[in-house]
Amino acid sequence: MTILYFFKDIPIPMYQWQHVHIFDELERHGCSITVFNPLDYSTQHAANEELISYIKRNKFDLFMTPHGHEDIFGETILAIKKIGIPTLLICFDNLIVPFMHEKNANYFDLVWLTSKETVDIFRKKCSNYLILPYAANPYYFTPKYEKEINKITFVGTPYGSRKNGINKLVENGIDVCLYANLESKNIANRQHIRPKNLIKTAYNLSRFKIGQRVLLGAIKHKIFTISELKLDSHYLEIKPSIDFSELNYLFSNFSISLSFTEARNTGVLKAPVSVVNLRSFEIPMCGGLQFCTYYDELANYFTEDKEIIFYRNDEELISKAKFYLQPENERIRMKIKTSARKRAENEHTWFCRFLKVFENLGLSGKYYK
Repeated sequence: MTILYFFKDIPIPMYQWQHVHIFDELERHGCSITVFNPLDYSTQHAANEELISYIKRNKFDLFMTPHGHEDIFGETILAIKKIGIPTLLICFDNLIVPFMHEKNANYFDLVWLTSKETVDIFRKKCSNYLILPYAANPYYFTPKYEKEINKITFVGTPYGSRKNGINKLVENGIDVCLYANLESKNIANRQHIRPKNLIKTAYNLSRFKIGQRVLLGAIKHKIFTISELKLDSHYLEIKPSIDFSELNYLFSNFSISLSFTEARNTGVLKAPVSVVNLRSFEIPMCGGLQFCTYYDELANYFTEDKEIIFYRNDEELISKAKFYLQPENERIRMKIKTSARKRAENEHTWFCRFLKVFENLGLSGKYYK
């Protein structure tokens, strides 16, 4: 199976996660992935023109991209299809930014949605789509059990309502180890957004129900001050952010790995917008005990109290954290960790997801193992 991936291969985590997640795993199953980076060209037009020429000079079984119409043009996709290569659009984060792909989704043979909530938008745009969540690479993310660290860990930026969750834990005497790069004066500042782009984003969010809730969450977050992280608490330990290679050790050995399902700043709403993200699968694939707010979709992927621990309110956040951190419950923790790894390895790998894509596009007969 030869795959051409039209992809802005920028050396930052926001983009590089695909190398350790998707590229590595698919290549282990005999899928050869070639990246065509449009950033190597002076303009988008130059990149699109060269892309067509490149495909004509080489043989590929599948063309795929995660980018919208500003980067990959409709006429380019039609030209690729005319050559006879199936085309796949992967809509990462379509729950929050479905409008990114709305102008080019109809050109592709198949559109892969990672969230079901905005399917109505895409149903109007394209006739062939699949709804498949994120996953994790079982070869890269593996359990590395050593000596258990009897604390809760969170790996990620503590913005918005995430701070509130961490604060509630440390206020109740629960040890939390946070891995994040924090600015000295202003914790987890978001990148400055130009007024023009801010207006455009607000307009796009206002066009669909989920987006309206995201917008409302942002407004409430600005109006009602979110408490700052309790840096002076001796129950909170802060360490620098880490790369993907260190997740195995952390998720395996910390007693509990905290996760947040609330999208953006919607945690301040009575009914937050929940989302399944990479962390939802990285933690169990590493053999970790995932602890997060209840979300029905995630509950379909992992069995509550057997493969994952959910809390539904602040009281459960505290009571369950204290219960599962008790030293005498180490066997319970380990049973959940090993069960979560088994479930993730059997059902939530990227190859499992791509097998459904290959089948939909009639590529099941191509070589892969």
